[in-house]
Amino acid sequence: MTLSEFHYKRYAQEYKEIDEEYRLHKSAFLIRNAAATKTVGTGKNQKEEYVFKDFHDFFNYEKALQVVDMEITEEPVQNNKKLSPAQIALQHNQSRG
Repeated sequence: MTLSEFHYKRYAQEYKEIDEEYRLHKSAFLIRNAAATKTVGTGKNQKEEYVFKDFHDFFNYEKALQVVDMEITEEPVQNNKKLSPAQIALQHNQSRG
């Protein structure tokens, strides 16, 4: 392995570590949100309830699948043959949100 290859591998490893740290922080944030409570009632009848009653309230799996399916079944953008690959990627990324 050459020195420049080593530097590229280290650079890629740093990106992987940042991605893993992002996933950990996102997981911690989601855990906090899933455990969120709200106060219900007044006076002596006050009690705390979870904001999300069940998992479906927190994450709608079926809706997420439908979004992906819609992206796959969308008609391709017209005149793709005239666009460069970068322009096609830009259009695709803009259509995703």
